[in-house]
Amino acid sequence: MTGPAVRALHRAVALLLLALTALVGLPATAGADEPFAADRVVVVGVPGLTWADVDPQATPQLWALAEEAAIGAMSVRAARSTSCLLDGWATLGAGNRARFPGTDEGLPPVPLPTVPLPDGGAAPGGDPATGQEEDGGDGAGEAAAEEPRLDTSLTRCGLQERVAGVALGEPLATVARIAEDPGTVRFGAEPGALGAAVGCAGVVGRAAALAVAAPGVRLTTERTLPTDGAELADLLTGCPLTLVSLDQLTDAGVPGPVPTDDGTRPEPRAAALTRIDESLGRLRAAVEGLPGETLFVLAGISEVNDGRPQLHVGIAQGPGLSDGWLTSASTGRAPFVQLIDVAPTVLRALGIDPPASMNGQPMRSTDERPQLARAVAELERVNVAAYTHYRNTGGFFWTFVAVGAVVVLLGAMVVSGGRRLHRLRSWPWARPALRLLCLAAAALPVATYLAGIVPWERTGAPLGTLIASVVVADVLVTVVAAGGPWRRRRLGPPLAVLTVTLVTLLADVLSGSRLELNAPLGYDAIVAGRFTGYGNLSFGLLSVSALTVTAALATAAGRRVAPERRRGRVAAVVLGAGLLTVAVVGAPTLGRDFGGVLAALPGFLLLAMLLTQVRVTVVRLAGILAAAVVAVGTVAVLDWLRPAGERTHLGRFVEQLLSGEALTVISRKAQANVGILLGSPLAWMLPVALVAAVWLLRPGGPLRSGADDTLRGPGGLSPADTAVLRAALLASALSLAIGAAVNDSGVALPATAAALLVPLLVWLVAAPGEGTPGGGESADGAAHSDPADGAGRVTVVSRGSTVWNA
Repeated sequence: MTGPAVRALHRAVALLLLALTALVGLPATAGADEPFAADRVVVVGVPGLTWADVDPQATPQLWALAEEAAIGAMSVRAARSTSCLLDGWATLGAGNRARFPGTDEGLPPVPLPTVPLPDGGAAPGGDPATGQEEDGGDGAGEAAAEEPRLDTSLTRCGLQERVAGVALGEPLATVARIAEDPGTVRFGAEPGALGAAVGCAGVVGRAAALAVAAPGVRLTTERTLPTDGAELADLLTGCPLTLVSLDQLTDAGVPGPVPTDDGTRPEPRAAALTRIDESLGRLRAAVEGLPGETLFVLAGISEVNDGRPQLHVGIAQGPGLSDGWLTSASTGRAPFVQLIDVAPTVLRALGIDPPASMNGQPMRSTDERPQLARAVAELERVNVAAYTHYRNTGGFFWTFVAVGAVVVLLGAMVVSGGRRLHRLRSWPWARPALRLLCLAAAALPVATYLAGIVPWERTGAPLGTLIASVVVADVLVTVVAAGGPWRRRRLGPPLAVLTVTLVTLLADVLSGSRLELNAPLGYDAIVAGRFTGYGNLSFGLLSVSALTVTAALATAAGRRVAPERRRGRVAAVVLGAGLLTVAVVGAPTLGRDFGGVLAALPGFLLLAMLLTQVRVTVVRLAGILAAAVVAVGTVAVLDWLRPAGERTHLGRFVEQLLSGEALTVISRKAQANVGILLGSPLAWMLPVALVAAVWLLRPGGPLRSGADDTLRGPGGLSPADTAVLRAALLASALSLAIGAAVNDSGVALPATAAALLVPLLVWLVAAPGEGTPGGGESADGAAHSDPADGAGRVTVVSRGSTVWNA
């Protein structure tokens, strides 16, 4: 590497670290947590409670509490896809994702045993949810004896609810089993850590004991909430922490083999909510009569029966919390909090440092929120958006795979079809139609984000509106790409799609990641992998679009200066664009993407080397990777220097390195990689991309033309432009490969990028043949001579289009 190039690289890395340092911000003062101190903490868990249940007439006590407190949408994600009763309490106490041992779907339904009757007949067993026997009159007993009714109480969350009712006599033993479960171990959770830290707790309801049961912890347990005011006051003051489980919604439905929306039926749900509200009223009255400060936290800790995952109620009232939106450093976004945030919030109030095993962060409140009726309506819409995304991502993923496969198949038929497809290839509309389809397919990923401009979650048919919005956005992007003034340039339309993709992703994260949240390729709060910044799939799109657009801009800038200044100009553009992109991706206040910096920085440095003809060696590649590690490490350490309650996942990873928990995180990400490879629909995009690569890059394939400088490349590109394209593809490949290795989305990351890149490559090779409109232009739209003018040679007259960067 030349001296100037080395100095330019050093300056770029130094500027990157300086920019990221500024974006991380200065550490806050240590005294910031003092206003949250409380004399006691009361945590109320209500399985199945959502904001749709909060109503001034039906639940007046709950409504009054919400009016005076900080409120938010709580993600109850535990160590399994659907969090049930015992999972929820174990996760709350661990401050980390945990799960009760067992399968995600519970046990399969089994026939209920039949009860012999005096006359020799048989009647089916009783309803496990109500304890009442079925009527066996009019021959029903004989029919039931022949085909016993299925007991579905062991399916979905029903098994855990039954265990909570009859088999939690020794909570310590149950907590030990939870701690040994592979799902709990995978997250490094320590069940009962909350109780171990506090040392004493009062517990109402057997399931709540799982949050605090630990050796040496003094527990005061009550089966139900005391009705006597004095007894209740004694319970609340006996220990600094009291946990209350109000499980009435678990009895408001019957689990079934097929999941339902909320796991209950309307009438019993209304009755259960009335009982919950009455109990809450007694608790609030008792707390108001106690001396000192009390932190009161209410959380809908899990799903019930056969309910499907959704967001739940989160309420916190006490010192340091205003009547605003709830948020935490673990989400970085109002009004979202997580169940794992409850334990750190409790410990902060009691002046106890959380153990390293807790991944949650203390909850905080914003300064203001709308009037309560509007706030509750907004939280209901937040839930609708989250579960609509959660339940339909698979369908969107399969759509991308199908569209990609159709594009590759039609491309092979139109561009490389044999004799049987000669008629198809000779039709004048075949290639234009294929290219328009390619642009529409490439525009589909960014259209899924632009669809978020429409508030589809506010409509009566959110999924249908979302799909319609995606289609409209896709059409608009396609029209812009195919109909703009750049359509006459050789690479104008695909660069337009890439530019729209890049600008959309950058503008969105700079303005709060509103489009990213609940976008089909984004994330949702139910999965709770991320709440703001760049998701892994979005980074795949950002990487390809940023590197390709940067390559085009750098080449254009280099062609506008004298040859002796060309390399310096190109390097400056690439490193400048890389600096800005990596800063946005890695800043904890913006992209928050730990793996994104590791993947993006090497891509830009390799692109700079290729475009300036710096020889790429193993040593230099190792240096590129080392620069990325230094950049990420610097940002992570700076984030770690902030107070524990304000750290993002970057700073928490440093803490995990110091405490020895990092191997657990790395192992979990590796397992997630394998799981996505074997189970995600997006993984099927890789075979599509592989088929496309074999077709396009095989000897004599559409992308292998123009191997020497005497021939035009794919799509009629000049040799110089072909070299630029090759450099962009190689840099993108490196970035995507590193991204797949360091992110827990694994192969889904390059698969998403392939959904954008493959259609554009097919568009390129489907360019019109000689003698058709557009066949006599170079990459920047200037005219060139046809092959007949120079015996197969191309005379390029566009400015700067020489072989200096070939």
